[in-house]
Amino acid sequence: MFIFVEVNNFNLLNINNLMKKLFFIVILLLFPALIFSQKNKQELQKAIRQINTYGDVYFKLPIKDKSELKELPVFISIDSRSIKGHYIKAYVSKKHFQDLLNLHLNFEVIPKKKTDRKSLTMANTVSQMAGWNRYPTYSVYVQMMQNFANNYPGLAVLDTIGYSQNQHLVLALKITDNPQTDEDEPAFFYSAQMHGDELIGQVLMLRLIDYLLSNYNSDPQVKELVDNVEIWINPLANPDGLYNGTDDDVSFATRFLYNWVDANRNFPAPTSAHPDGEDYAQETLDMMQFMDEHHFNLSSNIHSGAEVVSYPWDTWDTSTNIFPDDDWWVYVSSEYANTVFNSSNNNGYFTDITPTGIIEGGDWYVIEGSRQDYIIYFKNGREMTLELSSDKMLDAQLLPQYWNYNYQALLKYIKQSLNGLRGIVTDADTGEPIEAKIEIYNHDRDNSFVYSYLPVGDYHRYLKAGNYNVTFSKPGYISQTINVQITDDDIVVQNVALQRTTGIDKYTLEKNLNIFPNPVKNQLVNIQSSIDIKTLDITFYDNTGANLGGFNNLQLSSNHPIQIPLTHLSPGVYFIKLTTQHNNIFKKIVIE
Repeated sequence: MFIFVEVNNFNLLNINNLMKKLFFIVILLLFPALIFSQKNKQELQKAIRQINTYGDVYFKLPIKDKSELKELPVFISIDSRSIKGHYIKAYVSKKHFQDLLNLHLNFEVIPKKKTDRKSLTMANTVSQMAGWNRYPTYSVYVQMMQNFANNYPGLAVLDTIGYSQNQHLVLALKITDNPQTDEDEPAFFYSAQMHGDELIGQVLMLRLIDYLLSNYNSDPQVKELVDNVEIWINPLANPDGLYNGTDDDVSFATRFLYNWVDANRNFPAPTSAHPDGEDYAQETLDMMQFMDEHHFNLSSNIHSGAEVVSYPWDTWDTSTNIFPDDDWWVYVSSEYANTVFNSSNNNGYFTDITPTGIIEGGDWYVIEGSRQDYIIYFKNGREMTLELSSDKMLDAQLLPQYWNYNYQALLKYIKQSLNGLRGIVTDADTGEPIEAKIEIYNHDRDNSFVYSYLPVGDYHRYLKAGNYNVTFSKPGYISQTINVQITDDDIVVQNVALQRTTGIDKYTLEKNLNIFPNPVKNQLVNIQSSIDIKTLDITFYDNTGANLGGFNNLQLSSNHPIQIPLTHLSPGVYFIKLTTQHNNIFKKIVIE
């Protein structure tokens, strides 16, 4: 057992005094065989100071190879792994600091901030954000998001994903040319800073919002995106972590949520419902609900602490289980990295993990419970992780420079949501959109198929160039398989109408067929349907059940009534049998 001073309130003066008096006595009594070096004492003191300041400790841990990562307990949140060296960078919150010490690991504390805190310049007013070289206070952040919606009502709508555990707003802005209307468009999502101390994301996303809205009428590239994509941007997913100290300062930002849960380990994983052993945090539940409502086709989760595009899977490395669309991910990720290389004049930016600027998540380090894998495995979307700065707490004066490195790549990634195979799936009889499964034959696995979603019935399937057999299916419908040829950075539109296995059901027929006027006057009756009916037979019966004849092979176009003469019928009460290919219904009419 390791005796440890309770550090929930972390009074450094008391801790230091106690350590001076008791440290060597405790160690010698409990660990007579252990030689506790001066370096070990220094690292412990650094860890306690960091825990006291931020509520978590950031450290480096030596490993021989990545197989050792599987042996680490889940409360250690791995942040990155050196590809060339044999070490990892990781976090532990104050909730599990004692557990970390009990492992007796030879860790080395990493300073949270390399530069002076004065470099984390704050904007106390919206006008101070004009140069994009400051970090906004919480109130300024909220005001900026509200201003975007108020100043561009024809392009932007502000939505609340939820409230954080400490009652901060978690906001998202919808940007599109008809924000109040559901259209045949891919839904795209940028979300940043689910780790509160990875500072670059919030400001870059605020600036991206501003860029899209202010350049809509002057930049053809921006207009194309806003007109054709439903863009959602959530600049700050973890406000409690960012404003851990006060709402007016980011110097004390922490990685974790308010309950000291790592937000990027808290989602259901393909291997476990609760991979981190924790209940779902409120922020996690709200984000999952938000994703259920919007069915994002393409998205990215923005982090810092490295400079790389990390694509699926996180749960498995490529030697264990490669993603079915790995070739597409390599292509799209390389497009992002190459754009960044050009924008930064190949100055070494985006090469700290790999020289190509891309890596499969599990090949970097395997984690479970990431949002990226949740979206793909459970929501049938496509998400990758962007790591945009090796320095988590980036000097505010460098923010414009990093914007210049990334903004064209950020725009191009949105553009990728328009490419690939897309279309609308409808009911062949009614013409109404339906939710259908779109699966690539002999290709998809691990839920990599996609769906069409209501109210439009549109689907968006991203594929690397090649020839594919695509199956469209839905219970109660006859499946269709279509061969398509995909070209990189191009669009193939394939609309599909699925035929019901039993034709138009009675409920739909009853709901959509209308006979008027009733009672019938002038011996003429109108029959109207709000859906197309290719073949309709009409038979008349009197109240004794006698067949009085009728009309066959009529066609009804939606909302275009046909007029039926009833000159062969005398005034009285009758029944009309309306028959389609597979079903029939009866309606009563009165002839005056």
